[in-house]
Amino acid sequence: MKLRHILLAVVATAGIAAPLQAQMFSPGNGWVNDAAYALDRKQWDKGTELAARALQSGDVSPDNLPAAYNNYCIGLTGQRKFDAAIAACNKAVELRPREWRFYNNRANIYFYLNQFDRALAEYYKAMTFNPSGNVLMSNIGISLKQRRVFGNGPGGARDIEKQS
Repeated sequence: MKLRHILLAVVATAGIAAPLQAQMFSPGNGWVNDAAYALDRKQWDKGTELAARALQSGDVSPDNLPAAYNNYCIGLTGQRKFDAAIAACNKAVELRPREWRFYNNRANIYFYLNQFDRALAEYYKAMTFNPSGNVLMSNIGISLKQRRVFGNGPGGARDIEKQS
């Protein structure tokens, strides 16, 4: 019995650390992560709902709040609720104005609305924060092509109609 007490005393004084505790997240922060997971899988309704829950909870950390708005923007875009999506993207940009992804997502909405000049302006703004962005370069190329096809640019259908 004495040997056991001596061993415990030696262990206690040897500086052995207590086991680490798992990191705990508030429900709001967990919903931000879960929303991103759903949205990556194109589960628009589920992702949008989780992002909305996170935002409504008031429990999202300041570091995660821009991501929560961005997730909400992406979900609403997937649901084709473009006005609400732009508002969510605007909030994300307001909270973290140097995050290129937020401009890219807002540009995508303008692209879906066939507002190619506005989309291009957003993609170019995003390029100022991510100048070597392959995604952005691809989106710019697609937007320029679509602008020609749908008539919002030189040589496009609207331009040809004006000349007739």
